[in-house]
Amino acid sequence: MSQRKPAQVHGLLVIDKPAGWTSRDVVNKVSGLLGEKRVGHAGTLDPMATGILLVAFGEATKGVRWWQDASKTYETTVRFGSATLSDDAESAVVRTAKVPQLTPEGVTAALPPLGELMQVPPAVSALQRGGIRDHARVRKGEIVIREPRPVRLEAVELLGIVSPDVRLRVTCGSGFYIRALGRDLGEAMQSAAHLASLRRTFGGGFPLSDAISLDAFQKLGEDERLACLRPLPEALGRVLPTLTVDDALVLAFRQGKQPILPGELRGDVLVLDDRGRAVCVAIAHDDEGGMRLVVERGFVPPDAPAAPEPAEETAE
Repeated sequence: MSQRKPAQVHGLLVIDKPAGWTSRDVVNKVSGLLGEKRVGHAGTLDPMATGILLVAFGEATKGVRWWQDASKTYETTVRFGSATLSDDAESAVVRTAKVPQLTPEGVTAALPPLGELMQVPPAVSALQRGGIRDHARVRKGEIVIREPRPVRLEAVELLGIVSPDVRLRVTCGSGFYIRALGRDLGEAMQSAAHLASLRRTFGGGFPLSDAISLDAFQKLGEDERLACLRPLPEALGRVLPTLTVDDALVLAFRQGKQPILPGELRGDVLVLDDRGRAVCVAIAHDDEGGMRLVVERGFVPPDAPAAPEPAEETAE
């Protein structure tokens, strides 16, 4: 007799990543504990870094790009006096310099302006060229040429100075490298610097207080682990505006129609049915004084009937 296939797991897990683990290590561990292979994560953290790592399961994997694109906040320690290959404490020192006089006024003046700016990524990163990640090229001894990329710096707060260290709280957009910020701060102060610590305290609409440590998660029972998952509508509603529609409009979306509704929402919108279930993410366009909704990503309701199991064969 064949075993009954377990129900698919859906939802978003907010993990407080420990130091020394890669993001992929964490994803593999929690997916194994939940028994779900359809998994993804939003926002890679380096092994040295700790804090919020969002791991999506089942239908929630379709929402990864929106959690990924949402603003993130970090607390970091920038250590002056030396530069490293990776711009953090995980690699060898490649240059030393005199530690400058660190004052609140001097550090603040050396920080980049808020808003859109061009940033050169670290040499050691997960960026790919020709299907090979930069960190793999560096390990082979290759020289990696990095082009500046547009990024967004939303806020920087000076938390404290204890020379040679400067502590900062940084809020930024997707693709921003805090390691590069520390490196550039050292150069702007005519010195050298790298990150001594990094902790993500906010990401994908979730504060650190909403996260569970990996150690605590491993100690839970099966039902307790499932209870830690945030339902897709709640989790995606943290980063997107929501719109609730009736069954007739749900059917229209399922049929690929583009309804025009009254309202002033523009851009990506999370559409919910009147039972609070995620229907789709739609793009709201200005049309006839209202908004025309075009489906960008559809979701399968969690209570949709599963595909039938294949017929069991009996030996004659």
